[in-house]
Amino acid sequence: MRQSEGNWDEAMDEAVKWLGAEISEIKQFQQDCEQDKIIAMLMQMNEKQMTQATAYTNLILVAGYAGYFAFWSTLVTKLPSWIYALSGLLAIVSLLCFIAWELVKMIWGNTYLNRTNKMITKTVRGPEALRLIEAASSLHSVSINKVWMWFLVPTITCGMSAGVLLVGYFASEVWKSIH
Repeated sequence: MRQSEGNWDEAMDEAVKWLGAEISEIKQFQQDCEQDKIIAMLMQMNEKQMTQATAYTNLILVAGYAGYFAFWSTLVTKLPSWIYALSGLLAIVSLLCFIAWELVKMIWGNTYLNRTNKMITKTVRGPEALRLIEAASSLHSVSINKVWMWFLVPTITCGMSAGVLLVGYFASEVWKSIH
């Protein structure tokens, strides 16, 4: 009888150890799930902020182009032809870079949506599909932000150069009229 009590105690110890290990795994899984939720939430917040920042940038650029071209078109008789032409060329190059970026972004975004739609309809369901889509979304966002700088820099450089050229001309005219 003592022998069976010892086996029973050992069996209970093993069962308790096994249950403890299972509970630890469940706790780790819960922690991992919580971390995944936090990461997903941060990614969504970051994506939302990037969307808002892009919309604000586009608004500023469009308002800037509208104001610039409205002002520039009234100066044809007041500016030397080379300043009028150069400032117009710089502004148009800037505008074309901006439009090119918007077209690239639109095509790239459409391609991304088509790929994710295929993933949704043809791949594994459940958490694996969600992870694939989230990974694709992150990769798309990172890639598009890297390419954006290649369009933003010439857009801003040419646009600001056009504006500075006009400001410089008017500043020199003010200086001449004072002296």
